[in-house]
Amino acid sequence: MILIKGGFVYTPECFGKADLIVAGDRIVAFKEKSTLFREKELFDEIYNVSGSIIVPGFVDGHVHLIGGGGEGGFTTRTSGADEYDFSKVGTTTVVGLLGTDGITRDLISLLAKVRSFNEKGLKSYMLSGSYGFPAKNITGNIEKDIVLISEILGAGEIAVSDHRGSGVTGEELKRLGLEVRRGGMLSGKKGTVVCHMGGSPKGMGPLFEAIESCELLPTVLLPTHVSRNENLLNQAIRWVEKHGGYIDFTAGEKSAHYLKNILKKEHLLNNITVSTDGCGSLPVFDKDGNLKDIKSSPVDTLLKMFRKFIEAGIPVENALKPFTYNPANIFGLLKEGIGQIMINGLASFIVLGKEDMEITHVFGSGKLLYKAVGHGPV
Repeated sequence: MILIKGGFVYTPECFGKADLIVAGDRIVAFKEKSTLFREKELFDEIYNVSGSIIVPGFVDGHVHLIGGGGEGGFTTRTSGADEYDFSKVGTTTVVGLLGTDGITRDLISLLAKVRSFNEKGLKSYMLSGSYGFPAKNITGNIEKDIVLISEILGAGEIAVSDHRGSGVTGEELKRLGLEVRRGGMLSGKKGTVVCHMGGSPKGMGPLFEAIESCELLPTVLLPTHVSRNENLLNQAIRWVEKHGGYIDFTAGEKSAHYLKNILKKEHLLNNITVSTDGCGSLPVFDKDGNLKDIKSSPVDTLLKMFRKFIEAGIPVENALKPFTYNPANIFGLLKEGIGQIMINGLASFIVLGKEDMEITHVFGSGKLLYKAVGHGPV
């Protein structure tokens, strides 16, 4: 067992100073102060983290684990990442997916990467599909993928209103969403479709069309990259305010600018997530659709944005939600204790300095995945 002593806990709600006890991959107790005697005999490891805060590990709902890109040919493919790249920046749960390239990247390779990460303590899931439509799958259809493969939570990222997509219509999105929802019901999962939003003037039009008949719940569809332009952002806010849907921002300077104000609006707070698009491509095209430049998306931007929110005076509990509780909720992972600190929840959490927000320890599934120099057990 492991004892984490003296930290100030956010669940993400403000709990206060508490000791955490970890057994296996679970948090088995946390309380205001431990009254245990003979601690060194009872615990395998003890960490004194007085003066630090303890928060849930970040949940990154949009990661290209085996790389992405390729919009400019084979030399523009981006590389994947290893589990340490995520854990050292506080990310303890990831959802992997394919993007533009569903040909030289395949879902079986992605599944292997997900299972490798899980074995090493970084909780990992994935989506079937890629930019194209009909959506790619492993077993013959998306519904069967969700039912039979435990790591698959839904479909995505399906390109909508983007010149790299398949021109998916509202009716096609509705059918896909209903298939994913049905697969989720049969397997005890939520069932989520991540929709890559492109720069076409249509914007979120196909998503609004998909829910017109009221057969498909808006909460099944998760539009991402919603801060791409002002028109798309306004549509995304309407998606939340009018329909109760969820929206995902890609971490970066532009999203940080918008979110500093949006997070102050209580009615929007629980419906917003932030993801990195990590290891995917950041292409720049000219007016004729020709690739001008391409870079790889970093995986450390959740931590950077969280710090920006704190610097902007956003309360810690509010600043945490888009990176922890909200994505866990949207992907149906709260029941696993992901995205929160709770009794019998997954022991995935971050210890940070209260003043500088520097990470000292990261635990994932009960394992110490990262520790800063000089912060070992007592």
